[in-house]
Amino acid sequence: MRRKLSRHTSISTQCNLKGKKKTKFSNNHIAIFHTFFFSFQIFLTHLLKAMLPSNPEHGNTTVHPSLSPNLASSIAVIVINFLLSILGTLGNLLVLLVISVNIRLATPSNLLLANLASVDFICTAFVTPGSIYRGLCRTVGFCHLSELTVLAFRGLGQFVVAAAVSSLFAIAMDRFLAIYFPFKYTSLMSKRRTVFFICLTWLAGAIITFVFMGLNFVYIQSAYCTLLILVTISLYIYIFVSALKKERQIAALQIANVKKTTNFLHERKSTKTMAIILGVFIASWVPAVAFYAVVSPEDPRFLDIQSWINATYYLNATLNPFIYCIRSVNFRTRVKKLIKSSMIRFSL
Repeated sequence: MRRKLSRHTSISTQCNLKGKKKTKFSNNHIAIFHTFFFSFQIFLTHLLKAMLPSNPEHGNTTVHPSLSPNLASSIAVIVINFLLSILGTLGNLLVLLVISVNIRLATPSNLLLANLASVDFICTAFVTPGSIYRGLCRTVGFCHLSELTVLAFRGLGQFVVAAAVSSLFAIAMDRFLAIYFPFKYTSLMSKRRTVFFICLTWLAGAIITFVFMGLNFVYIQSAYCTLLILVTISLYIYIFVSALKKERQIAALQIANVKKTTNFLHERKSTKTMAIILGVFIASWVPAVAFYAVVSPEDPRFLDIQSWINATYYLNATLNPFIYCIRSVNFRTRVKKLIKSSMIRFSL
């Protein structure tokens, strides 16, 4: 009996020791996690301080009376942004649906077009409503937003610009290959490579926005966009000069191959369409660059002018789907078929 009791006591003692070891092990892990979380919190606090601008509209602060926007102008911008948000969201969503539903449109060029439409969709569906909310806050006179919300909104707005410029550059490279290497274009721009280039545009936008802004290199984003736009413009100029030479050669030689001539004219028209989209983007982006470079945030008119500058950029993201419809007959017919099929499904 005593042996059984002693054995039972020894077993319970071992179990208690094991339990203590497990408790000690878990406490060490909790301490390590607590240290890591505290360090991450300190890092995030410093990052927020570095990224948050001094502009009152971006922070949890009451707008100074001298900086308060004109009421009529503020209401007009809010209404315009609301309309742009609805039209741009529906238009870009329609572009994405047409390209995803129709297999014939799933070419490398249209995949790149869908990439640009997705960036514009983010702008009109998320960035523009955020601007509307900020405008309402300024009109009321007090805007209370958390630091993480401000950080997310500002980062998303900067990402949209960088990703849009990268997408336009990728489209220009696609047009260059289609015009200069028509026979090797299919092998050069396969769907896998196109998807890879699309991922690069998003990665470039993320790196330019978050990493460089986190390091407080704010002007890197403007430098990146300016350089890429200049290269893109040079590509289009080079493409159009060569296209004119090829047209003269076709007219002089009177080439009987109708298929090659038709393909060339189709590629040239697509190139013109994308050049128009680039021109609209530049027309909406250059005023913003000039504004932030010239006008000081302490200027009484800063917030009022900034609202209209932002609305101009949102207009660019809204116009792109309508440019596709006006320039492409094939795209218009696909949109009509999609709308008709959707109406038939909902009626049933």
